[in-house]
Amino acid sequence: MMLAPEVSSSASTLEGLASDVLSRSEAHFAQPSDLAAWAALGAARRAYAKALTALPSSAKEGPECARVDAVVEKLIQAQAMDCAAEPEDAAFLASLNPRSWTHQMASRVVAPAWEWSAAPALDDVPSWQWSGFARWIFHSPQAFSAVGQAEKYAGHHLRRLGELERWATANKGSAAVRSALEIYFRHGNCIPLYFSESSLKKHYELRARLLAIVAGVERQVDVPPFPRDGRRLRVGFVNRHFGSQTETYTTLPTFENLDKDRFDVLLFAVKENGSELEAYIKGRATEFNVLPEELSAQVQTLLAANLDVVVYGTNVTAVPNEILMLALHRVAPLQVVNNSSCTTTGLPEIDLYISGTATECADAPEHFTERLGLIPGPAHAFNYQIDRQEPTQAFTRESVGVAEDAVLFVSAANFYKVTPEMQQVWARILAAVPGSKLLVHPFNPNWSSDYPIKRFCAEFDRVLAAHGVQGALIVSSAKFPSRTDVKELLRVGDLYLDSFPFGGVNSLVDPLECGVPSVVWEGKTFRSRMGAALLRELGLPELIASDAKGYEELVVALARDPQRRKQLSERIAAQMDRSPLFLNSLAHSDAFGGLLEAAFDELVAVGRDAFRKSKTPLRVTAPKLDELLDEAKTSVDIGMAGQAWDRLQPALAAYPGNASVYRLAGRALTSLGRPDRGSLYLLEAIQHLDPDPTLWCELAESLLHSGQLKHAVEAVQACLQLDGRNVEAILLLGEVADRTGQLDQIVDAVTIAQSFAPSDPRVAALAVKVHQATANAASSDSSAS
Repeated sequence: MMLAPEVSSSASTLEGLASDVLSRSEAHFAQPSDLAAWAALGAARRAYAKALTALPSSAKEGPECARVDAVVEKLIQAQAMDCAAEPEDAAFLASLNPRSWTHQMASRVVAPAWEWSAAPALDDVPSWQWSGFARWIFHSPQAFSAVGQAEKYAGHHLRRLGELERWATANKGSAAVRSALEIYFRHGNCIPLYFSESSLKKHYELRARLLAIVAGVERQVDVPPFPRDGRRLRVGFVNRHFGSQTETYTTLPTFENLDKDRFDVLLFAVKENGSELEAYIKGRATEFNVLPEELSAQVQTLLAANLDVVVYGTNVTAVPNEILMLALHRVAPLQVVNNSSCTTTGLPEIDLYISGTATECADAPEHFTERLGLIPGPAHAFNYQIDRQEPTQAFTRESVGVAEDAVLFVSAANFYKVTPEMQQVWARILAAVPGSKLLVHPFNPNWSSDYPIKRFCAEFDRVLAAHGVQGALIVSSAKFPSRTDVKELLRVGDLYLDSFPFGGVNSLVDPLECGVPSVVWEGKTFRSRMGAALLRELGLPELIASDAKGYEELVVALARDPQRRKQLSERIAAQMDRSPLFLNSLAHSDAFGGLLEAAFDELVAVGRDAFRKSKTPLRVTAPKLDELLDEAKTSVDIGMAGQAWDRLQPALAAYPGNASVYRLAGRALTSLGRPDRGSLYLLEAIQHLDPDPTLWCELAESLLHSGQLKHAVEAVQACLQLDGRNVEAILLLGEVADRTGQLDQIVDAVTIAQSFAPSDPRVAALAVKVHQATANAASSDSSAS
């Protein structure tokens, strides 16, 4: 046990005591692994706090209150306010009188607000202290440092939001209330709430009310929906930007392949960045607009666009940003958030939250303020190909300092997700697998540009030491130019460890693309089911654990079974090559667009109140698959492609990625004079169906009619490799040759066709054209000689 050092003798006055706290907080921040420095800071804080309790009542007119505010701010910046209270701190807090303003002020110096269960309510704090008190109670830790803090913090935060909301609703004009609201708006960060396993619905409802008061948002004028009646749906997608960032990669598949006959896609960004990805995205939209700087002008711009639907693709559930402020307003009849927002928004003007059937439990609607919409399978899809970069370096076991025969666990779970609970589990796993190592790459620039790397290493090292596995941790803090370098790093690992209770999804795609077996944990909330949804899509439910014990046991068993890991790696690689839903932009656009149409039509039919109140998750419905396929095929075969397409549109949303639906959709669209989109579906169908010369022939016809002659020839050749006597393929080859003036080059193919289809008039007509073209070519060659 380490004894706390005595406070410096020079710190005899309040000013000196405060100065001692400030200097020791700097020492702790510079070297968070130094436990002596931490103990010295604790002693200095308690000495200063004890002196504050002796202040006379007249001191509230002096400089001491301002000094306390400055000390608390410094402690926050030094991340000392993220740490759990030591036993001495808890004892000191227990000795305080929560109704004494000097004791209230003293408590702010010693520990974070959520560590004092008897901390006073706002009602018991003098109004002149509200600003400093609000800074303390609404401080959001950059990370937790002890097991159980996440749940403790979530309970504390809910109580404090309720107190402030009650005061703000009743006393909007109060200077003290306004100052507390401003503090909350400036410093309120909801990311720490993500790591609670409880429902966050009440938290976000209260947050939304507070933000509306801060922003001065009054009652909104409704924007009524008008029936589609066959017209295209005007859908606006609003992001802070469309550059290389996770929110762009996951928003792009929602609109990238929306059917232009059914949707007008309008993009709105707060700023342009001129990137390669943004340039591609502009080409996938009807319009691209940069919003003006002022919020009121942004609202008017969106209203003037006459949107039917607005989709907010930037996370509005973390910190206040421009998109969150826009989402407080009504700018379209149907307002939607996608999976970039990690929880319910609580915002009264958001009507629909779109998730996936694999990422929500049966009781999920109870935890959303919005109507819940579900697409089949995972909620997420990604397109990482547009601005993909080649890796700049390769990694080996030797380069990361790991022996060839050691088991290497890897994880790119973000710093915030590597909670104390997660560290404990990983430490137990390392202890159970002697000689194993854990390589982590937690400092992703998508979450933050400034991480407490030294603190992370110090705290994790202490956990590992307690489990007797010192030196088992390898921390990568490199700032790689792209995710391909991250993948190269993860590729050296034997087993990928996802985080919980807030799992990975973007970060989980990386090891899966490398074929690294990955273990995930599936809980009861969206944020704890994202990774499991990907593994279920790959047909790998055996890699999903349902609790911490199961997670540990699964990881340890796989660590001890290299043959099993090899088999899993092969299965992952094979499934990833087959365009799973979370990498299938065409399927995701169809599912997302179909759900928007269904939601908009229901909104028109029943009105907003009834639409919002329904607890039945919204889904796109379609006939049973076998029945649907039979009817659609019959319609296409007898020339009723329009009727078939009408039946297939909801099926594309209800059965996204189904190859048989894709095939019929491709045939129907080609017959309807839309071979450009038809060929997209046929190309996808070929990836999933058994080799079929007729399907290749259908694709060749679609490519031919869309003007893709080179690819049409390749499709014909693929058909003829499977069936060299396919008359339809040879006729298509003849059509391509006729268009390119190269009929003389397909003599052999036509001769073959004549041998087994001599009575086919189409073959006879093609033979005549080929004979004439050959004669003309010979005559031309003779003249040239």
